[in-house]
Amino acid sequence: MADTFIETPADTSRDRSQIIAAILLGIAATLTAIAAYNASLTDGDALQGYTNSTRYLNDANAFYAQGNTTASSDQALFVEYANASFAGESDRAAYLRTLMRPELAEAVAWWESTDEAVTPFDDLEGNPYTIADFDQARELEAQAQAEFDEAVDKDEQGDEFELATVFFALSLFFGGIATLIAKRAVTTALLVVSVVAIAAGSVVLIRAF
Repeated sequence: MADTFIETPADTSRDRSQIIAAILLGIAATLTAIAAYNASLTDGDALQGYTNSTRYLNDANAFYAQGNTTASSDQALFVEYANASFAGESDRAAYLRTLMRPELAEAVAWWESTDEAVTPFDDLEGNPYTIADFDQARELEAQAQAEFDEAVDKDEQGDEFELATVFFALSLFFGGIATLIAKRAVTTALLVVSVVAIAAGSVVLIRAF
């Protein structure tokens, strides 16, 4: 029976340090999970945003290419039309006009009715000449930029969550070491460092949200 009793009473301060360390480890572990989970989500959103931005930009470039092809075709057709008109070949000019896109035909009519324009393609007020592909390309380019900007924000937010994870990992490390040290002063110092790391990580985590 005598063997079942502890001859020396337990060290109350040691037990208290163990409890504090356990609480700190639990808090740090929970906050680490929260930060890591949100870091994963935001990094995924950032990657998706970069992907969408690239896709929109590729589509915009395709529309720009189509628009350039249309512009070249319109210019070549107008040159033929102008040559025919100046040469007095009215039948040929009329035929060439039937080959024009409605936007080009309207621009040619506008050009013929004004002395301000040198060609139907001049960037002047009232010129009806448009290329729909260019408008679509500009819209897609704007969408690409918006997606990219949002992805950058998400990427930076993910970095904040990851930084918080680092602080919480440090807290786990120092809190865990504190449970292994018998010297009270060292244990207390390690626990203080653990608390500071949790506090710093919490500030970063709140800022990230």
